[in-house]
Formats: sequence, structure tokens, C-alpha cells
Amino acid sequence: MNGSAQTTPRQEANSGIFASKSRTSWIGSKILQSIGVEADRLDDVHNAMWLRILRDSANADPASSETDALAAKVLAVARVAEKAAAAGGSNAALVAVMRESGDLLDPLLAQNFLRVAASPIFWMALDSAGGTDAV
Repeated sequence: MNGSAQTTPRQEANSGIFASKSRTSWIGSKILQSIGVEADRLDDVHNAMWLRILRDSANADPASSETDALAAKVLAVARVAEKAAAAGGSNAALVAVMRESGDLLDPLLAQNFLRVAASPIFWMALDSAGGTDAV
């Protein structure tokens, strides 16, 4: 074998990191849709979320605009949900978001996440979007 068909541990780790970031973005998108963000603003907020995802800075960086502030709040919910789901499945994600609502997470956004995530279809779609077996 020439090694090109095999993946290195670093490639596997990066693949897992990318899958986690993709799932976080997908969850954030569903939260944004659930709160009725206007279509013309949706792309801007989603782009701001991805900038924060790529910089690994959900709440670390101060918001530079109203759009960025919304992206940070949505991303906080999405990260809690994704991390808990990856570790313990959908029920763990729901419990984690409920537990952090009002403290770490915006209560309205947490409530909207809990509403959309109550459906098994949400988790099947997330699984196909991010390719995780833990969810």
C-alpha cells in the first residue's frame, strides 16, 4: 500500500472535529429557524456563527454587532447540545440545555432548542448531517 488510502490519526481527529463543528452549525441553524430570523438576516447570522466556530470562540470574543451577538447566543446553546449529545445522546443534550438555561444559555433560545429537539426526526437529521453514532 502506498498509504494514500489510509487515514492518519491526525486526519481522523480533524474529521471528528469537523463533524462536531458541522453538527454545532446545524443545531444553530435549526434554532435560528425556530425563532423566526428574517431570511435576509439568516445568512449573516449563520456566517457569524461559522466565524465563531472556526475561531472556537462562542462567548470568548465580545460581540461586534447585533448579528454577532445573536450568533454567539445561538452558538452557546448549540455547543452545549452538541457536546452533550456526542457524549450521551439526545436525552443528555436535552438535559444539559435545560440545566444551563438561564445561567449559561439564553432562556428563549434554550426553550426553542428544546421544542425543535423534542422530535426524533431532529436527531435523525442531525445524525445524517454530522455522521455521529452517539446521537
